[in-house]
Amino acid sequence: MENGRPIGGWLILFGIGLIASTIILLIYLFSELPNVMEYDVSYLNSIYNDEEVSLIFVTTIYPFVSILILLVFNLFLIYLYFTKHKEFPKAYIYLNISMAIIIMSFDFISALSGAVVYFENTAGAVISLILWSAYLLNSQRVKETFVLTKRKKYIKISEEEYELFKQKMNS
Repeated sequence: MENGRPIGGWLILFGIGLIASTIILLIYLFSELPNVMEYDVSYLNSIYNDEEVSLIFVTTIYPFVSILILLVFNLFLIYLYFTKHKEFPKAYIYLNISMAIIIMSFDFISALSGAVVYFENTAGAVISLILWSAYLLNSQRVKETFVLTKRKKYIKISEEEYELFKQKMNS
């Protein structure tokens, strides 16, 4: 199995960004935790109508779950990055498409709750997606760095050995 080139150049900046985004997601997750812990459906139903309860749910539970999902994806990306796995560039692009959609949904939730939204977060996510995707798909360094794959190892056995193995498994 070929090791490929070491992580270097723009890929170092890329890795720093991955680690920084994981830290930021952790901060967001812990900042949303008190809101989620205070969410009590029965209490809210007793003082608000169903529409207001739904809005409160969307503004408390949805961000927490979304951030949690993005954090898990980001940790998976960090694993792929540091193991220099071949599928890292594609996985990064898919994650960033998901992240742009989730950020856009946060902006829509803010707009629904009455805030003025300029979609600068969404625009930044889309611009980042376009720039880094172009780099990951076209860079020769990326192609030479992310070459490792996990392969299953197979052992050749004779027909007799296979039959003995089947007999042992059945008994």
